[in-house]
Amino acid sequence: AKEVNFVPNARGRALAVGRTEIIAVLVTEPLSELFSDPTYSEFLSGITEELSESSYLPVILQASSTHERNRAREHFERRSFDAVIDVSPYKGCGQLEGHPYRDVFSTVYSDDEEGGRFAALAMKGRGRKDIVAVLGPQDNPAVVDRLRGYRAVLGEDLPDANVIYTGWNSGDGYQAMHLILARKIAFDGVLCGSDRIAAGVITALNEAGLSVPADVSVVGFDDHEIATRCVPALTTVRQPLREEGHMAANIALDMIKGAEPTTSVMHMQLIQRDSL
Repeated sequence: AKEVNFVPNARGRALAVGRTEIIAVLVTEPLSELFSDPTYSEFLSGITEELSESSYLPVILQASSTHERNRAREHFERRSFDAVIDVSPYKGCGQLEGHPYRDVFSTVYSDDEEGGRFAALAMKGRGRKDIVAVLGPQDNPAVVDRLRGYRAVLGEDLPDANVIYTGWNSGDGYQAMHLILARKIAFDGVLCGSDRIAAGVITALNEAGLSVPADVSVVGFDDHEIATRCVPALTTVRQPLREEGHMAANIALDMIKGAEPTTSVMHMQLIQRDSL
């Protein structure tokens, strides 16, 4: 085999062993979101790092449009992959009531409700009483869970009028804060659904002549690199995204070998910096 430079044919090997040695990384968000949101890069890094020491090749399977979803479904039916890791499950995962997908497929996620509680407790501990929340899209499960966590601590002190739903980017946070200022809502603390939102919020507050944290405390969510670049540095809730990627890849490899589906919930951590 060495003398003739023999290389096994992937298709022939797949037929012989019944495996493709490919794990699809399913992306149901537009690629622009995938490459602009550091949440995905952290998770993908964990997956690729874990698979780098195996024979399995991760491939990105895009499924944001109807055509792409139909194409993905065809590949599932053909068993083109040995496993699929969905890195952007917009609905149908997380802390659904009763865990309807338990024992059907494996899930790995961080406890967003716990993270929301950490953020709200930090704000309350700082003595802030008039708090607003600037979150991502209203129908996103992570947003629902984070708001539930905030209100588990703040209760009626966080009314609907003080909750703004927007996108995840800094521009969304910037515009949302201008809306809050225009409405003349009294506030001394801002809970943000992402670090990027928080960066935009801080910029808008500075432009309005409000000092962070002397006048207003700001707490983000995710603990991406932007949190350390903010001025002041951002207090935030850390998601163990890279660790989630490692775990997801390991679970996929175990399930290929016949392991049963599992549900893994990872814990979050408050990272104290200067914006609180």
